[in-house]
Parts: sequence; structure tokens; C-alpha cells
Amino acid sequence: MKIFIGFLVLVITFVLLVTFSSRVQVYLLHKMYSLGSGMDDGATELFIQNKQRYKPVVLDLLNAENSNSYKAQASFLFGELLLDDPDISKKIQDISQNHANKHIRCFWFDVLDGRFENVRISGNEDDKFAAYVVRDKGSRCE
Repeated sequence: MKIFIGFLVLVITFVLLVTFSSRVQVYLLHKMYSLGSGMDDGATELFIQNKQRYKPVVLDLLNAENSNSYKAQASFLFGELLLDDPDISKKIQDISQNHANKHIRCFWFDVLDGRFENVRISGNEDDKFAAYVVRDKGSRCE
């Protein structure tokens, strides 16, 4: 009986943590996005629907020092979705000019500079479905 109660407390704690912790939710959304195959669209949609809730978490993620860390990878994904927010945009502009890690600095410089462009290769404005290719205009980051 003690094992069952312990397990029940553990499950309830986990559910409450996932329900009320924005940091845990962003981590799980990043994992969902990483799975791809449709899960990335769902994770992006969930994030966009709750972006004001996740803004403080993204501001913290943008403090990443190592470009290979979870913080940096998640900030690359979710920071770009919040570029329209003045606080996020200001922080990203600062990072794109002053960050010590060249990979992180140049990633955000390229995002702000419009390095990548979606070019429609099929369909027109009235079509529900269209195909795009990403065109790389090259980096100007130093």
C-alpha cells in the first residue's frame, strides 16, 4: 500500500509540475518539435497559442553560452517565434552583435538580416497548398 501511495504522489507531483511549470512545458515542446513528422507543427502551434506565458522562459534561454546546449537549441527555435515581442527582439539584437560565442551571435545576426528566404515553387496565393524552398542568401556575419 505504501508503494502505491508513493507512486500516486509521484504521478500527481509530475502532473502538477507539467501543468503549472512553463519551463517544463517549453522543454517538452522542444522535445515534441525534435520528433518532427507533424509533431513539430503541433509543438509550434501550442507555443504560439501561449507565447506570452513562455516569454520569461525564452528570455532565460537566450542567455545560453554554449551553442550545443539545450538552452541554445531551444532559444533558436522559440526565440524566432517571439521576434515580434519588443523585449525578445531587443535581447536578440544585442546577442547578434555582442555574444561571445560566434555560432550563437551569427545565428541571430543571420535571422535578423534575413539570410534565409522562403521561395514559393508551386501554387499561387489562392491555393490552400503551396510548396516552398528555403533560399540561403549567405551570411554577412563576422
